[in-house]
Amino acid sequence: MSEEKSRSRPRYRGTYKHIDHEGGYAIWTPSDWQKHEMSQGHHGFVFYPDASEPATFLSTEKVVLDYKVTMDDIPVLREGFQAGLNSLPDIDIEFQDEAITKTLKMFEAKFTFTEDGETRKRWLRLIYWGEAQLIVMAQGASPESYHYWLPMFFNSLMTIEFGPF
Repeated sequence: MSEEKSRSRPRYRGTYKHIDHEGGYAIWTPSDWQKHEMSQGHHGFVFYPDASEPATFLSTEKVVLDYKVTMDDIPVLREGFQAGLNSLPDIDIEFQDEAITKTLKMFEAKFTFTEDGETRKRWLRLIYWGEAQLIVMAQGASPESYHYWLPMFFNSLMTIEFGPF
């Protein structure tokens, strides 16, 4: 039996509402996950459920754009999203969708790909509002790790709120 299958299901020990006042968004995460601020010109955070497995994480990063995203931008954003996905080695897209409203535009995909010789599984969401882009990723170091943590990834991705706070 694999190690992933023999582990008990992940358990909540509490939740924490991480509010990024500067970024204008909030997300609920398990309270015992380690949080690290991004560096090197990135504004965001990485949350690790298990410090011994750094390729398994949930991350949020806000990018301020030079313009407000409008409905006219959707075809270019869609094309760029697809090109980005297609640039990943050995990508196998399991699910892809978008939700477009007047105020929010979201592109998402769930897929496996190869990174550093390892098969990873990722859930990616790009959310646009006004002049902002929020990049949200939930990744497992392996497909098994992704599926193990998926209930917690799901809860966090469903709790994104936009401010002001």
